Amino acid sequence: MQAACSDSFIFSPPSVFKEKRILQKVTSAEHPFLVSLYATFQSENHLFFVMKYLPGGDLCHLLEHQGAFEESKAMFYTACIVLGLEELHRNNIVHRDLKLENLMVDVHGYLKIVDFGLSKDGFRYGDRSKTRCGTNCYMAPEIIDEMAYSRAVDWWALGVVLYVMIMFQFPFDAEDDMELFESIRNDKPALTEELSEEAQCLILRLLEKNPCHRLGSSEAGAEEVKAHEFFEDIDWEEFLEREQMPPFKPDVSGLTESTRQSECQAWGLMPPAEAISPEAQELFEGFDYSAE
Repeated sequence: MQAACSDSFIFSPPSVFKEKRILQKVTSAEHPFLVSLYATFQSENHLFFVMKYLPGGDLCHLLEHQGAFEESKAMFYTACIVLGLEELHRNNIVHRDLKLENLMVDVHGYLKIVDFGLSKDGFRYGDRSKTRCGTNCYMAPEIIDEMAYSRAVDWWALGVVLYVMIMFQFPFDAEDDMELFESIRNDKPALTEELSEEAQCLILRLLEKNPCHRLGSSEAGAEEVKAHEFFEDIDWEEFLEREQMPPFKPDVSGLTESTRQSECQAWGLMPPAEAISPEAQELFEGFDYSAE
């Protein structure tokens, strides 16, 4: 599933500096469910973002290895995302590419939202955008139809993530993109009787086709989502302090500095297709940054 943004080249200098700026803003908030940026630097051919190491991998990887989550486990991860989105929206940032691959597990077992390459800052309640952005399976209907959309697109994407965690499949699927978009526009996600009424209700409220009626779309935003009965057992203040027991904690007992270095060396770096010109290098002047 490839993320894309229609009206700009994702890796253009302006978008790179925009992502850096958003990451700096997110890092300054010191929020437990948002990734932190430590530094940025560059070599002759590459740009580097140094961020918090998250050894648990992403939710996609976790689901592939563990299968569908029980509701209590899905509730835990969903609560992490809700609090992360609450902080982003409080800081006038809309993520626009919330998906399993952009939700990673830290050393303690908590989720962090990562990858702000398609995010937009300065986006307040009531603001609208028409940029077609995101990953197809997670796109809200209003993005597909190129209508002016609000921060409610993030709550739609959360609905997709929750559905996949519990059902182990996407709520809308098809053979090609055209069929997928038609399904997103018109189909109701299939739910089983095995799901609690609260889980079914939350999924349907988040996957509401009309963004004005979607849970979280009001000015109350995340507070509206947090008040849903699916989260009845969640103490939000306690959760924000990370005092809840995570359902899974990654095993880092064999992880040392040397193993991390060997992993990085094994991956290596892709050489550029062609040498970067001095003129292009100048476009990235001022990219280097350190949080300390």
